[in-house]
Amino acid sequence: MVDEKESTRIYDLRELRRRYIAGERNFSGFDLNNFHLSEFFLVDINLIGANLEDASLGGANLINSNLSHANLERVWLDQSLLIKAKLSNANLRNAKLVNVDLTGADLTGADLTGTDLTGAVLIDTNLTDANLTDIKTTEQTIFHQVTMPDGRIQNDLNRTLSAEELLRRYGEGERIFQDKILHRVDLSGADLRDIDLSRSRLSYVNFSCACLENVGLGMAIFSDFRNARFSRDEDWLGVYFFYCDLREANLSGVDMSYSQFIGSNFSGAKNCLSGGLQGDVFFYQTTWTDGEFIQGPTSATYHWRGEIREGEF
Repeated sequence: MVDEKESTRIYDLRELRRRYIAGERNFSGFDLNNFHLSEFFLVDINLIGANLEDASLGGANLINSNLSHANLERVWLDQSLLIKAKLSNANLRNAKLVNVDLTGADLTGADLTGTDLTGAVLIDTNLTDANLTDIKTTEQTIFHQVTMPDGRIQNDLNRTLSAEELLRRYGEGERIFQDKILHRVDLSGADLRDIDLSRSRLSYVNFSCACLENVGLGMAIFSDFRNARFSRDEDWLGVYFFYCDLREANLSGVDMSYSQFIGSNFSGAKNCLSGGLQGDVFFYQTTWTDGEFIQGPTSATYHWRGEIREGEF
């Protein structure tokens, strides 16, 4: 008979990677104490009740992961993506969450005593009944539409832009809108050519039918780009589109090199990849222009290998 502790033990990173890529997602209760998983792709992973004490997860992609009741004491999560992660009742005492993205994360009842949130992004984050004793924050830490432990909603009024304010300033000639928050705003049909949003936080933004020629983008989450028009000379080098709708968008000439598309929909999008590629593209649970569902995680080169021609995969 296999010992229960033995069955929930992973001996090296290659084993975890192999099992994850093979489709396994349930690692609840596993012992990953002191593991080094830096820059791992672990979207949708189930780590309920797992032991990750003193683990190193810097730069890991843990979007939509379930870490409820997990032991994350002193874990290192710098630069990690915990968008829509479930962390209810997790132990995050003295954890390093520097520059981590917690947009839409659920930290209900979590213990964040002594946690370092320097530069962290908390948008639509739920901290109901969480313990925030001695947390470390800086001016760069974002708290917007965050449910605090006492139930009140905290907003970042200095960096948040409404659609009306952005359009007014754009109309006056301003084009650089870096380090701003655009959250649940409607910019459908707007002419925003030449705007620079490359370092701004874009979540639940409606860009449908907008003119986005020569636009600077960095990361967009749960945003609507249906029928939007992009520039023939545009570069999307390193752009992240997470759970975005790009159906029927015109992407003529856009270079998608080094970009990541997770949970996004390109059905009917026009002229994709017509701009060629300088580097690879990454897909996970993305619907391509012809309706093909790319489960992933995979790169474009690997997914379409043997069918690559100039100007397309």
